[in-house]
Amino acid sequence: MRKASLVVILVLVVAAAVLAVRHHQHARAQHADTESAVQGVIDRALGQPTTGEVVAGRIWAQVSQLERLSEVETVRLLDNMEFYFWPGARIGAETIIFHNADGNLTAASQHELDRNDLERILSNRVFRKAFQDLSKLPKDQASELLGRELEDTLSQYLDMFNGFLETRSWDVNILSSRNGEPVLRGLRYKIFALILIAGSLELTDIHEIIRRIDAIAIDQEADISRIEDWYTRMQYTNGVSLRNNLILASGMYGTSSRNEDARLALFENANRFVGREMVGFSSPATEFDVLAPREMHFLASLDDARIHLRYFAQMTNEDLNELRRILDTE
Repeated sequence: MRKASLVVILVLVVAAAVLAVRHHQHARAQHADTESAVQGVIDRALGQPTTGEVVAGRIWAQVSQLERLSEVETVRLLDNMEFYFWPGARIGAETIIFHNADGNLTAASQHELDRNDLERILSNRVFRKAFQDLSKLPKDQASELLGRELEDTLSQYLDMFNGFLETRSWDVNILSSRNGEPVLRGLRYKIFALILIAGSLELTDIHEIIRRIDAIAIDQEADISRIEDWYTRMQYTNGVSLRNNLILASGMYGTSSRNEDARLALFENANRFVGREMVGFSSPATEFDVLAPREMHFLASLDDARIHLRYFAQMTNEDLNELRRILDTE
């Protein structure tokens, strides 16, 4: 009997411990939602800004800076990596990268990487300001400004890319700005941003430049494929080369002067050259900014003029090759 009593007591002790742990976990979960609010009250009492106020202040500072820039100055700022993914952009679902036996990316993960590049550009307030500025200009003036900037940026980019390709090295410094000097990845994103603007605004005078960039991307892919180390090969392909199906196709298709070609019309319907309404650069928060609703009032007086972008939401290698073939034929 004594042994049975001890077992019962032990069971009761364990059960009580489990209930205590669960109660503690429930209490923590119950108060988790209020912790930030409590911290905000404490910060205010101590004269410290809340996280929302800090983020709103950073947005205000950037918007104020951009408002003072001309269209030329804004376009030139597109290569500054510090402005990409800032101050709180998000891409959505987590990207999962798959590799085959040779270390090459699979088609599914490649689309995700292409989409991440695209979303990173769309989240950029500098890109939105440049798009708004150029959309207000006559097409010939917008084409001249954009074409000149695209040529200059491409020249800088190729000099830097070819240097890294010759050394077969992976220098992490190419991913961040250094003393205001352009860096390889920043120049890459600037080229992509200019291509997206040209395609969305249907600047047909830019078409041949974009076709040349597409040809360069094809050559780069061939050169990179000869790099033995698969990791370096992957980083060059997806980190610094001009290969991006969504962006290249959007630029080539959007700037084509053959909109009445039935083959291109079918191509558009099949691949969804979508239109997307987005807020302008001076909005309190973009679709990508993480700001609590209660913090929005900090920038409520700013203009939220909307912009309308057009680009391909999907584009396989086969789709892109078909687009190239159609554009190459009379």
